[in-house]
Amino acid sequence: MTAHISGADADILIGTQLVNANQITLDIEDGTKATSTRGVPDGYVRGQTKSKGELKVDTVNFKLILEEAKKAGSWQQMEPVDITVNGKTINQSINYTAYGCKLNLSNALDAAGDGEDKLEHSIPFVVTDPRFVEIDGVPYIDLDHVKRLNL
Repeated sequence: MTAHISGADADILIGTQLVNANQITLDIEDGTKATSTRGVPDGYVRGQTKSKGELKVDTVNFKLILEEAKKAGSWQQMEPVDITVNGKTINQSINYTAYGCKLNLSNALDAAGDGEDKLEHSIPFVVTDPRFVEIDGVPYIDLDHVKRLNL
């Protein structure tokens, strides 16, 4: 029987800090568009490529990231960090790396009045590095194109 990867099997590194996230998302927006001549499809053009995501963490893990902000002087002064997610079971593994993630705060606090859940903090991020995103070591972005841009 195959042991499938779940969120519980994922280790998340923010820079060099291991963080236990309640949830992490990573969205890629690829602006590639189809082209046409007089209404007939005839290829495509490359568009803007963007990536963003969000971490949802409890207070213990929020404090780990808060300490990094404190060292930098403020949240806004924090340098972008690489975020790596390693998911592994006995049968499967997958690795995602998002390079140069600039962390922000959105939902800095989510507290339910009934007290049934831990406090949750949302930390959105945008990917700012030309290396962009790799999945199992395979780059999403065309690195030859990046080299031609001298980035």
